[in-house]
Amino acid sequence: MRRGPQQNVEETKTLRAARKILIFDEDLARHAEPFEAHGCEVHKCMSVETAMRCIEREEFDFALVDQGSPAFEGLRVIRHLVRYNLRIPFVVVARCKDGMCYQQALTLGATDYLEKPVPSAEMNWIIENHFGSPLKR
Repeated sequence: MRRGPQQNVEETKTLRAARKILIFDEDLARHAEPFEAHGCEVHKCMSVETAMRCIEREEFDFALVDQGSPAFEGLRVIRHLVRYNLRIPFVVVARCKDGMCYQQALTLGATDYLEKPVPSAEMNWIIENHFGSPLKR
């Protein structure tokens, strides 16, 4: 049976809406909003422990991880993330860039390392680069 264009649009919306995003950051609302606007299901975590439990229970399509302090608390989350899903794309955000943290993030597979605050245009570019154009609402 041949499907019409409307059915394909509906399927695309369903597929995009099913994308699960993990955000580990203190600035949850600011970083979650663009993903939600693109139809993603966002799981927001403020503590390392919460993020690690979430990673154990859910399979994610993308993660945004805060570096934390120069001690790089987010590194524990990233290591846990790649242990459970080696192919997950993730971006690290940092209040101020640190060369050592940058190298560690890229070595573990980060697709980008950004300084906060991340401009909304850059966040939208990251989302569209990973998932395609935004959903029309």
